[in-house]
Amino acid sequence: MKRKSWIYVFSSLCILIGTFCLSGCGNSEQEEPVAENTIITRQTVQEEKAKKEQAVNKEGTQPETVSRTENAQESIPKVQWVTEPVVDASGKVHYPYFEFNYDFSSDRESFDYNHVDITVGDKLYMTQINDWYMNSALYQNKTVLIEGYYLEIGGHTFVGRNGPTCPYCTGGYVDFEFRSDEDFTGYKSAQTWIQVYGIIRKGIVHLNEHLTAPFYHLEAVKVIKMPKEGKGTITD
Repeated sequence: MKRKSWIYVFSSLCILIGTFCLSGCGNSEQEEPVAENTIITRQTVQEEKAKKEQAVNKEGTQPETVSRTENAQESIPKVQWVTEPVVDASGKVHYPYFEFNYDFSSDRESFDYNHVDITVGDKLYMTQINDWYMNSALYQNKTVLIEGYYLEIGGHTFVGRNGPTCPYCTGGYVDFEFRSDEDFTGYKSAQTWIQVYGIIRKGIVHLNEHLTAPFYHLEAVKVIKMPKEGKGTITD
């Protein structure tokens, strides 16, 4: 028993020392990825931005005076669909920014519209979307057909419906973000009904100078404005 106890203590010490070295050594300026299973949503990005602003204010920097309306607009960062950070004249890098590695044109041509991996219907709508958030890696590169309202929130586009509480969704809807190269002029948020053919993709979001995370969303290869609205409120 004593031998087993010493082996256990020795193993524990090795693990602790290894963890310390990994976290304390190396270049402190290197970007740190978060865990693969971390769920990154608009709320996550918003909270990270708020933490950064609070840290700056604690250091003595005076907070900017803005109205509640402006704060509401800034609660979800404007789109920065870029592979390089946006740097202003003063040299300040604007976060968050996103990286993507796919091409709309080629994916649109190769997409099999007759054989889609996942068709999201009126039943289990929320259940399916929640599972995309919780088990994103399992759905990566799966093709999808989904209908719902066209939603624009803070410059980002979503497809979704009204329904029960969705812990990972944005704007009070049961929704999922999509990225597209199409023109949505004339589309009305929460009014225009759309059908989206897409692919669940993994992007990278840079939350700040040192923190990156996987960001799952739909690469929308085709968005169709439907003449008739479907079931706008779902129950499951």
